Formats: sequence, C-alpha cells, structure tokens
Amino acid sequence: MTGPYPYPGSMVVITELLQDKIIGNAANFIIPFTEDDVYYGDQDRIPRTPSVCIEPGEKTRELEGSPNMTKNTFTIYILIYHNKAQDIQLTRKECDQLAYDIEQYIHQDLQLKNGGTTPNVIHGYVKSNESGYTFKQGTLYRTARLTYVGLNKTSLPLA
Repeated sequence: MTGPYPYPGSMVVITELLQDKIIGNAANFIIPFTEDDVYYGDQDRIPRTPSVCIEPGEKTRELEGSPNMTKNTFTIYILIYHNKAQDIQLTRKECDQLAYDIEQYIHQDLQLKNGGTTPNVIHGYVKSNESGYTFKQGTLYRTARLTYVGLNKTSLPLA
C-alpha cells in the first residue's frame, strides 16, 4: 500500500475481511450456523445448511487525482444456501430472514474495520438482496444473493 490512503487494493483482502466478519458473528444470526459453513468462493457441494459463500466479483479502478491516485470499487457476492426438511415456505422465509440479518450486520461497519480502528474501505454496503433458488449436485436450495459494493482509494506506482 502506498500513498496517503492505507487501504488495501486487493480483492482477496476485501473478500476475506467480509468472510471474517460473517464468521465472527455466525452463531449470533437469526438462524445460527457455524464458522465451518462460511466459505471463500462459491462451492459445488454444500455439506450443511445454512451455508454462506463469499464470492469475489469484480474490482474496477478509475484514475482520480494525482499522482496516480485511483478509486477502487469492489463488488462481492454473499451467497446464502438453505435447504431444510420442512415446509418450503418456511425454508424460503428463513433464508430471506438470514439474508436480511447478514445485510443489517454488514451495515453496522460501513468502513469494514472488523472491530479494529483502521478502515479498509471508505464506505461499503449491500447494494442488493436477491431471493431465489439454485440446484447444486441435484439438490434444490433456497438461496439469497447479497451484492456488496465497497469503495476505497490507492495509488499506482510512479513511473
């Protein structure tokens, strides 16, 4: 990290910070799960539900100021999978409740400090919350996809 802003420019770092944030509160969500059920990246097989996958999406960079200052925008998807042997309406409702609960929890730390004092983004928030379903390995899961967008600034090396 260089320049006046001590922000990370890495998609991996921002994704792991979100993953760590969710792992740290997994047992306290409206529908609790274990830290073993939070994954970096989407998974082909989901051993238990609910499970949460933090999927890196896109990082864009625009020049903004000098010398060589850039604005970085990170898009990261938080995928929630739920499949319980119960009424399908209840499973859908539980998945949507968990998605909302995670969204509200993320919004308590808009600079992604994760309990520390150093901000990792200027601001970050859940931009959208989509409800749906997914087939994986022949199994139907009720799902929710949260789209997280975080913004920070870094400097490119001087030529």
